[in-house]
Amino acid sequence: MSCLQDFEHIIGVDSGADLALEYGITPNLIIGDLDSVNKENHPEKKLIFIEGQQDNDLSKALRICAEKNLTTICILGFTGKRNDHELANYAALHNANESLDIRVILDDMIIHRITNTNDCVYNVPVGTTVSIFCFENTHVKTTGLEWNLDDEIGFSSRGLSNKTNDEEFTITSNGPVFVLIHIS
Repeated sequence: MSCLQDFEHIIGVDSGADLALEYGITPNLIIGDLDSVNKENHPEKKLIFIEGQQDNDLSKALRICAEKNLTTICILGFTGKRNDHELANYAALHNANESLDIRVILDDMIIHRITNTNDCVYNVPVGTTVSIFCFENTHVKTTGLEWNLDDEIGFSSRGLSNKTNDEEFTITSNGPVFVLIHIS
């Protein structure tokens, strides 16, 4: 949780706000349809109710972040402890405003959503496992990997379990790409 000290705003997504409190983290805002958060735990002025089931709560929170120009996003508690919620959260990341620089912190990896607006250079130990996924046909170019890409890839397993050949690797794309960097 030490990564949160670098952020000015901490947003709880529905019941994620209650979980944050359990870890001693007090969200600045709680966003969602508020159907699972314990509202008694949070001041009313921090609650942002967004009605509707067209989008999940993470989609709603990311939309508010874009509106408030909160563009550097670090997500904890991403899986929702249910496979359908996790898949919906990947869809939320994919569909989020391209100006958002989004990272998801998991126990054994970091997921970085890049777009054509934030090509990336990463510094990791040689031999780090890196996987690259797209939800739609996207041109992806990499350097510093055992099997570099310079091609259009779609929703497939083509980018699964690559390895770094160098301490630095790069990725550029013309659309949303998920870069999964194993850290354990």
